[in-house]
Amino acid sequence: MAKKDKRKRAWMIAMGVIVIAILYFKFSGGPNQTLAPRHDIEKTGAGAVINFTGSTNKIHTAVDETLKKTGLSVRDIKETSKEVPRQKVEGLIRWHARQLLVNISGEMSTEMLEKALQSGVKSAGGQVISSQLDNYQGLSVVRMDIGLKDKVAGDDITIISDRVYLVKEKPTAIVAKKPEVAGHGQMAIIIDDFGYSKEPISAFTAIARPLTFAVLPYRPFSSEAAAKGLSSGHQVILHLPMEPLAQAEQSEKFTITISMSDGEIQEMTKKAIQAIPGLIGVNNHQGSRATADKRVMKVVLGELKASNLFFLDSRTNSQSIGTETARQMGIRTGENQLFIDNTDDVSAIKDKLRTAQDMAIKYGNVTVIGHARMNTATAVGEMVSELESKGIQLVFVSQMVK
Repeated sequence: MAKKDKRKRAWMIAMGVIVIAILYFKFSGGPNQTLAPRHDIEKTGAGAVINFTGSTNKIHTAVDETLKKTGLSVRDIKETSKEVPRQKVEGLIRWHARQLLVNISGEMSTEMLEKALQSGVKSAGGQVISSQLDNYQGLSVVRMDIGLKDKVAGDDITIISDRVYLVKEKPTAIVAKKPEVAGHGQMAIIIDDFGYSKEPISAFTAIARPLTFAVLPYRPFSSEAAAKGLSSGHQVILHLPMEPLAQAEQSEKFTITISMSDGEIQEMTKKAIQAIPGLIGVNNHQGSRATADKRVMKVVLGELKASNLFFLDSRTNSQSIGTETARQMGIRTGENQLFIDNTDDVSAIKDKLRTAQDMAIKYGNVTVIGHARMNTATAVGEMVSELESKGIQLVFVSQMVK
């Protein structure tokens, strides 16, 4: 009987081990289990397309369900299919993106909603990537960027699927957590000279990252540039024509010059401000002579202060006193640190953006200026993923001025 008991016990132990093994492989997938891919790969003649559309659609659904549960109403929604080139190999990265303008009630804080969204999108493989103060069609809002992070062929990829813009239903202060610098630094890109032509407007509005549109007054496409810049979630400032050192280089008929009286400067500045809808600040177009003149700058900046606008010195002259004068007058201000497209060549512009990237890593932030040209739009659009992979967060210039 003892031998039978031993055999019976051994048989029961063996069966138990088999059952445990079956359960382990059934519910855990075994020791070599891998997570399901978050993207589809489509082979094409020009390399592979890494398609995140399915994953971003799941995040859209999770965002909608969370907003519905919290009782918040969506005022406006814009949807678009996004596509950017891969950086190290041929091919594209594709996904679906949305912008949502959402009313937030006085009883709910942005922190509460952020926690709800973080929890709600987790099951869909998403996360709240950042939260920061922003502007949406002239409204002061808090923007939450929601999406996913993945690794493709060794590259870290960040996809923004949903940009949720929160606006208070009641005129109470919106409290948002401070923007988190993604890794190494922040970069503000200002695009000058909007208004001359139509094509660059669409090219830059298609870039789903913070850009600041500097729009010239009185040009054929000035109003369109401002309107489309705002509607696409970008910020708009006035690109104010001011006198250059060489009069032959003066490009605008309505330009502030040092020969004008205080009254003439005030009137021209005021009309230029009124000509651009939705602006929140001003930078100078040309102006190498005017920005070095104390009287002229005090008059111009006085009009900016009266309109509660900041001043960004384009630094077309190293002798400019614009930033110094603005600070003395209590006006939020900052200055350009690098022109990225003195050469209208895509590769050269990309190299300048890499220089700006190094400056942001070294100093924590950098403000740069490009121009409303198609090659500049191409270079900026193609550099977004590379900059972000290096830890650079693109921000509006309004977040840089102090």
